[in-house]
Amino acid sequence: MAERGQTNIFDDVIKESESFVIVVQEVLEQNGRLQKKILREYPSLDHTAMKNLFVHLKDIYTDEKHSENGTYFDITVYTNEDYAAENIYAHTKRYKNKKEWTATSK
Repeated sequence: MAERGQTNIFDDVIKESESFVIVVQEVLEQNGRLQKKILREYPSLDHTAMKNLFVHLKDIYTDEKHSENGTYFDITVYTNEDYAAENIYAHTKRYKNKKEWTATSK
């Protein structure tokens, strides 16, 4: 199985004891505005568990149907419990009616 998405952006600076959080969201369009809806949140993951879960979630949400107003699914991995942009380790999106995940790096 080919790996989709970027999961090695900061591998060279990750501490051995680093913990990760994965947040799965669906982005919805409501009256011309985008809203995020958190679908799943997985805190306190070690590096191995994070990588395995990240791949698993991409597989699951590849075939998941978007809601009526859904625009895309978003899976973001943070390097600690603080959901701040400077803590993003990996980030990928799957747009409605697409099967591919984007790969974006910080």
